[in-house]
Amino acid sequence: MKIAIIGAGYTGLAAGYFLSKSGHAVTIFERDTEAGGLAAGFRPVRRRGGKTWRWNLEKAYHHLFENDIDILSLSKELEISGELLLKRPLTAIFHNGKISQFDSPSTLLSFPGLSIVSKVRTAFLLGFLRINPFWKPLEKITAQSLFKAIGGEESWRVLWEPLMRGKFGSYEDTVPASWLWARVTKRTPRLYYFKGGFFTFVAALVKAIKKQKGSICLDTEVTSITQAKSGFQVSYGDTSELFDRVVLTVPSPVVKKIVPNFPRIFTDKLLSIDHLSAQTLILQTDTPILDKTYCLNINDRSFPFLAVVAHTNFMDKQYYGGKHITYIGNYLPPDHPYLKMTKDQLLRLFLPYIKKIQYSVFSIHNSFLFSAPFAQPVHTLNYSKLAPKFVTPIQGIYIASLDSIVPWDRGTNYAVKLGKDVAEFIATNTVQRHHEN
Repeated sequence: MKIAIIGAGYTGLAAGYFLSKSGHAVTIFERDTEAGGLAAGFRPVRRRGGKTWRWNLEKAYHHLFENDIDILSLSKELEISGELLLKRPLTAIFHNGKISQFDSPSTLLSFPGLSIVSKVRTAFLLGFLRINPFWKPLEKITAQSLFKAIGGEESWRVLWEPLMRGKFGSYEDTVPASWLWARVTKRTPRLYYFKGGFFTFVAALVKAIKKQKGSICLDTEVTSITQAKSGFQVSYGDTSELFDRVVLTVPSPVVKKIVPNFPRIFTDKLLSIDHLSAQTLILQTDTPILDKTYCLNINDRSFPFLAVVAHTNFMDKQYYGGKHITYIGNYLPPDHPYLKMTKDQLLRLFLPYIKKIQYSVFSIHNSFLFSAPFAQPVHTLNYSKLAPKFVTPIQGIYIASLDSIVPWDRGTNYAVKLGKDVAEFIATNTVQRHHEN
């Protein structure tokens, strides 16, 4: 079959890989100039007197957990497992003006911000979430109610509420406990990272797709998809092309725009899922902003950002021109004023707060600002009923987007799994219809 895939993020690339591996003629369309979606890497132009970066860097901080079996398995299949580094970086929280390591049972017990009773209750909650394999009942209650009931009011107020409010804002009270379950269950102390950045994985995947006779059209925006007598007319630029099947891996608002013939009741359901934008301000400094901590969660909502991720406390600074790399991260509603600010405006706003957590006086050598709309679907109660399934009202058009991932939070591993699953679904259903005919 001739299959069009809209979007060259990890889901689109994985779907393209497995479909082309099965012998289908695959064409992937991507409106950006590079593949990789939210994990696309960049390497800045060298400044006068500066050193060239040896590795690419993601526009938003990325790593893999030890239990990310789908992307790790595909990496092995692509013969790039040897490019994976496994390290044990430190995670901490900023509370009451202090940075406290918080990534193990022992650091929970030594955390100064909770009473011993709250520590025991929190440990019990985290243990319950880790050993409980049943997430479905948890999507019927909020994360807030579960945390308060088991972990206690104090733990909720100190540990989780500031992060929930910082990430979800007005949606804080609607996020289901299944989302909390997934966050806790997923965590591993040790993390993987690709030598050369996640660009290494994207490049290997792109190479494999092309080797399997698949095509990837970058800087090509699909404007419409309409039904024809024998398939689907995919229009882009000044031309159009006929395909037997179409896989949509783009955000729901884009789906509505390019497929006008979907029934309104279907698109209304798609659009009922709200999204947050991801924004990262990346600082390249001469000295480290954080001492040894890799990921610092800001449990102080007077701060204008949610997380500080010191990438070069995870990977060696030698790969980035000998400078230190730090992400300042936020999740924001689409109308948030930060999304309209320039890099310099954000930097002026953030600097006084960065200085409250800084390890040493630093000079900024370079900075970068990236914003990604629709980066985070907002999970609400009974979200699995809202999450788009592969099948759509138009037979032959399939949806596999970040909105489809449940109960897990969005991420590269589950984007790869989604791409593989939709490829297998298409292949299976095509064989069934062939036998029926």
